[in-house]
Amino acid sequence: MFYRFRVYSTISPLAMLFLSLRLVAWSSLLFAAPAAAPLPGWIGTYTYSETPVKALAGYSMAMEWQLALLPQAGATGGELAVEGQQTFMKLKVRATGTAREAQVIFVQGLDGTGYQQLKPGDVLFRLRKDPKGKVLTYWGKLQPRLSEKYQDGQVCFVKK
Repeated sequence: MFYRFRVYSTISPLAMLFLSLRLVAWSSLLFAAPAAAPLPGWIGTYTYSETPVKALAGYSMAMEWQLALLPQAGATGGELAVEGQQTFMKLKVRATGTAREAQVIFVQGLDGTGYQQLKPGDVLFRLRKDPKGKVLTYWGKLQPRLSEKYQDGQVCFVKK
């Protein structure tokens, strides 16, 4: 003998839709990537002047870097400009990390050339504050342009 059971729902289709939408909303909050947080200790303008190098023609070549970081919609972002005699690029960047270390990450090229090999999300370089407050640079996808013998962990960028 077989019995048939019928289950009658007392929840209307509209109520089921509402409950399933709430479930989707909560699950997206649970599984979403953490939002970028602002790095207030890193807000400001940083400059780096590479040591000039003598060119074959007898003049000195110089390279200037300027990094401007500011709060942007709950995160930290800004621009990096690299300028020299035959170099100019302006990049949109974001910074992530902690009060002690920040990663400067490529977002997109804004002007100039020399950034075409970069992809969004590439770490351009890391900045780390030592116990005395000096900013040390650890190079990533970008490195100094004039010296082939640069070292990580040197003071390069100085806050204005």
